[in-house]
Amino acid sequence: MLSDGGGMVPAIVPCMFVEIIGDQHLPDAVDRDDVEELLEQTLGDEGSVTGAGTGDGRWHLDVEIDTDGQQAQFLVQRLAQALVDAGLGWVRVRPEAEDAGLPASALV
Repeated sequence: MLSDGGGMVPAIVPCMFVEIIGDQHLPDAVDRDDVEELLEQTLGDEGSVTGAGTGDGRWHLDVEIDTDGQQAQFLVQRLAQALVDAGLGWVRVRPEAEDAGLPASALV
């Protein structure tokens, strides 16, 4: 909390938004909820999955990382490594400042 002279206001925490994009169906043994749980475990208290969607054979998860700069880039690489370790290196990771993103395997 910060003081604004008249009271306390919440501190603004910088954040980065990342989209996790599957351009094909997940393997039969894995569903989107499994990927969401993997990402949540990887982020711990440093971020969260904030949304999801599917359509036209594609799916995505929206991730908010509760930091920016160098630490956010480190967390993006951690997400990518977790996807690769789960056999999902083909899934694209797109930080908000990028147009298309890259496969997770290209980020580790």
